[in-house]
Amino acid sequence: MTETQSRILVADDERNIRKTLSLVLEAAGHIVDVAADGDEALSLCRERHPDIAFVDLRMPKMQGVEVLSHIRAISPKTAVVIITAYGTASNAVEAMKLGAVDFIQKPFDPKIIEVLAQEILFRQHLTSIGSFDDYLHLAELARERNARVEARAYLKAAMSRDVTRPESYYWLGFMAEGDGDKRTALQYYYMAVDASHESEPAREALTRLGHQLPEQKS
Repeated sequence: MTETQSRILVADDERNIRKTLSLVLEAAGHIVDVAADGDEALSLCRERHPDIAFVDLRMPKMQGVEVLSHIRAISPKTAVVIITAYGTASNAVEAMKLGAVDFIQKPFDPKIIEVLAQEILFRQHLTSIGSFDDYLHLAELARERNARVEARAYLKAAMSRDVTRPESYYWLGFMAEGDGDKRTALQYYYMAVDASHESEPAREALTRLGHQLPEQKS
């Protein structure tokens, strides 16, 4: 493995998902390991300590959230992305609280996997001393120069600093909507409202897109 190559684990019980992600990531120059269940995923993490692990939320032998918690213990530098066909705003926020750096919903466009890996690898080179507001400001500067990969990386770095603040979710939704990805935009807008029911920009976005607002907490 060369200095420029990263090692990525794909853990999913669906063979087609493993094959598709492997092809996309290997074509981008990454070294890819695959696992069909949670036990195999943890064994590979112990042995190879991947830079990124894409982990299905529902797998045989061990659920994705449990795999996530074990990976955080045995390979803390591995960035874990949860894959789910059962994604809701609360599940996504809960995964972030448990240490996931991102999530992706099935079905997905394989092209976004390589972009997501690029974002995460960029994030791993950021210093760990920035605050939520520091990263939010860097994201704004990146958006102004149309550096979209960097902008998303900064927003997700901000999100990792404080999962309870809605601004990072809102701007990720705003960017997804600008890219024409309405489904992802809605997920992030709902996550913003789940984090803070007083997030007016996110509530307005959901109304504008014709979606029902969650009831405000008293």
